[in-house]
Amino acid sequence: TTLCIKDIYNPPSKDPFARHPFRRCSHFFIVSQGLCTEYTIVPLALLKRDKGDHLHYAIQAMKISSIIWSTVASISFKGAATAMQMDDMLMGQSLDSFLSGLVQHQQLSEEHKLEIVNMASEGDSDASSSKEHYRDKGFTTAESKDLLRDYLYNTVYDGTMEEETAEEIASTLNLGGLFFTEEMVDSLALMQGLNGAAPADYQGEGNMHRLGNILPVSVSGNSFVNGIWGFATPNGAREYALMCAGAGLSIIDVTKAAAPVRVQFTPLSGGGIWRDVCTHVDDGGKTYAYVAAQGNHGGGNSPNLFVFDLSWLSDDAGQSNGEDSNPIPQGDNGYIDLGETGYGHTINCARGLLFLHTAGSSDGCRVYDISENPTKPKFLFDTGGTGGCHDSMVQTGVDVGGETKDLWIISEGFGRRDNIRDITLVNPKTKSIPPLIGRTPTMAGIYSHSSDLYKNRYLFQTDENNLHDISVYDIKNIQSPVLISKFQHSEHNSFDTYTHNGFVLGHYYLNAYYQAGLRVFDISNPHYVQEVGKIETHRDPDGDGKYEKIKKPLFEGAWNLHVGLPSGNILVNDMFKGLFIVKASAPYDPPESPVVSAERGGNGDVNLSWNSGSNIRGYSVDRSFDDVTYTRIAEHLIGTSFLDSDARGKSAFYRIIAVNGEGEGVSDSVYSKFVTGDTTPPTHAPTPDGTPGNGGPQTATYNKELGVPSCAIGVSCDTLLLLDGRHKLGPEPNQPNTLDNCSDGTGGNYHSDESLDAIFISSDSGEDITEGSTVTVKADAWCWDNGRYDFIYFFHASDATDPDWNLTGRIQCTGGGKQTLSVSYELPKGTLQAVRASIQYQNGDVAQGACGSGSYDDTDDVVIEVKEDPSFQGTTDTGTTEAEEQVETVKESTNSDQQTHDMKKQHRKGERKRKQQLRKKNGSR
Repeated sequence: TTLCIKDIYNPPSKDPFARHPFRRCSHFFIVSQGLCTEYTIVPLALLKRDKGDHLHYAIQAMKISSIIWSTVASISFKGAATAMQMDDMLMGQSLDSFLSGLVQHQQLSEEHKLEIVNMASEGDSDASSSKEHYRDKGFTTAESKDLLRDYLYNTVYDGTMEEETAEEIASTLNLGGLFFTEEMVDSLALMQGLNGAAPADYQGEGNMHRLGNILPVSVSGNSFVNGIWGFATPNGAREYALMCAGAGLSIIDVTKAAAPVRVQFTPLSGGGIWRDVCTHVDDGGKTYAYVAAQGNHGGGNSPNLFVFDLSWLSDDAGQSNGEDSNPIPQGDNGYIDLGETGYGHTINCARGLLFLHTAGSSDGCRVYDISENPTKPKFLFDTGGTGGCHDSMVQTGVDVGGETKDLWIISEGFGRRDNIRDITLVNPKTKSIPPLIGRTPTMAGIYSHSSDLYKNRYLFQTDENNLHDISVYDIKNIQSPVLISKFQHSEHNSFDTYTHNGFVLGHYYLNAYYQAGLRVFDISNPHYVQEVGKIETHRDPDGDGKYEKIKKPLFEGAWNLHVGLPSGNILVNDMFKGLFIVKASAPYDPPESPVVSAERGGNGDVNLSWNSGSNIRGYSVDRSFDDVTYTRIAEHLIGTSFLDSDARGKSAFYRIIAVNGEGEGVSDSVYSKFVTGDTTPPTHAPTPDGTPGNGGPQTATYNKELGVPSCAIGVSCDTLLLLDGRHKLGPEPNQPNTLDNCSDGTGGNYHSDESLDAIFISSDSGEDITEGSTVTVKADAWCWDNGRYDFIYFFHASDATDPDWNLTGRIQCTGGGKQTLSVSYELPKGTLQAVRASIQYQNGDVAQGACGSGSYDDTDDVVIEVKEDPSFQGTTDTGTTEAEEQVETVKESTNSDQQTHDMKKQHRKGERKRKQQLRKKNGSR
């Protein structure tokens, strides 16, 4: 991949283009070599920003892969490259009202607000009655958007506006991303899963089946069908759809899905584009429905919050309420107007709490207690000023670092991320905002619309600005969610549409995908999802296979859905086609069990391979050392092989698990014997004092007296996870893990920058490690970038109680990420010896001795008991003259390298500083 960059000579110092590479995005084109004659063609690997007057502009990231460029292109070139109508995300409020909220929270000055309002193209701020343009406008023409982008860049660079404020405005007005932060670039660069349209191989509508359809209200202009929820009577005899529309609430009996009947319609004043509903069950088992709408805009007029007592609905399997019989009366025992005007853009009920989401408003999320009196919600707190609030969801009972917590996940809308708060302790007396314990990376240009959680670990986030569509985050480390994939529906490349609301059902994710209708994805492997079905509510509402002609992608079609009815039926609301009752069937059978083989490599690694099967979405690998307790060591694999380098010198058992949305196929266990040829797993019973006995492979344990991991006599010594990480970056316990208190560098991030993660020592003969024998030392290290400037130094000392270090070898990393490098040497005399491994950044000379002193250096030691050999006449190491000679040799060989790398070193120094400043500003990643 190459990037064409137009040359700019001596731009004015205040020109934003002189300071930001993404302004005037039309100057950038990703092309094949030779196709861009008007511009300078720069290979992607050589991109840089010169410090002289003649500037070549690009991302300040030589490490970014081509996958990032495709993402950046989709964000940066949005205005020119797509025919998608560029609607804004003002959520019906006026541009003035949106900006006033920013002023209220001191994010925007009155002067900037006035200038932006005056910039709006003529007529943009007027609401239109046409359903194609139902959102109130701010900036709609390409010219007006370009003008506003330029203005935002200028105000940020002259210091009168914060980047975050500019990005919020850009996201709300759908301008595309402005500032591509290190956080965003790193997240995209590290994403390993699907990046594009989800694959699909089904026919027709796949695993989805239509049961019934009803449009019980008139729809036109800004009044159409929107929110949906389901309700089943306590005895399960009858099921109902709670269907919102601009005109009010329809309650539809869907017990007979093929013949749905509206039993109640309640006109609710003030409704416009947005109305939503949720349910709460009180301690006595009675269910209440809460219905809210938002705003004096989008056709609305001061809409209030209502509560409905659903116990009036029939629970008789043989007798339904009559059509439009309106069994729920108005009044204290029926439905009640609760006030709370204009707060319910969306709504959620969970854990005895009511959440009103005020998208586009400065109030954020408003939270009420409904556990004490469901008909009189008690206001607790709001999140105003801490970010946007378009929607939220609650997941209870989530394991967070060994503690069970209730999570509140807020989709921030123009905040371009999801916030995760701990509401475990929230109760009717709570008045303060619950603590923020995690957040997804902030993605320039997106609009974080809504989210749902799979397996309490994988967060599916929708983007209504049509940049990412659906992103998947692994929140196992809740303080630092990791982007693992982003995808669109299977026809995205030929039929690009907006996405809206999505929910997880079992191992499937269902999304109301506007004009693409309902889309269903197998997410059993969340890194690589597969589309398995759909319901074309918009293009083919009759289901006859004939698509209605679509002029252009718009905000029309499937709006929302509900899963969770006891019957398994799914409710889908299409804005202009009404309620669809549908059901899913199994798209395929559970996978067959794989047949596995295991082979040992010459270095002791275990090579696993297995047969492929049909409709398998991924594989996991479990390992055991006793064939009883298995631990998962790999998951979400899409290939049919795996290399285990952590079982060297150990016998192990393995199982391969194949997964899809319908279940698992588990292989028989396969045994990989220890490399010496043992036919049974080695067992080494503890000695009476609890320490491992002699012989066989040894696992290091932390020696408090020495302050490092140590092993008893055996054929090998493995530190496993005792050294994983550096300083406080990563899980490394007992750091610095060195005999002489050699400290680790504190710069950078875990498994982004350097760390020494494990040391494995083995006897080349397969016998116990003995004086005079040859051993091989392997170090697992994490190397930065492409590894070009990282080196692993190996040292040894014959006396661990008073170590004099001898340089065993120096090896350069051969790539970035995890590297395993090794040296061999003959053991000197001594029955308690030490081995040291040190990863050092561009530290070609080792003048400081065996202790790296750089900000990204990591040094770790391990002590081994060595079997005495009275016949061995070797001497103990002195650690002086020989080491000094080796140091001088290394210094001489790297002097020229040092000069060559000076410019790179300065570049990285600046990059490190920018990262640190960014993290200081934004908090932990």
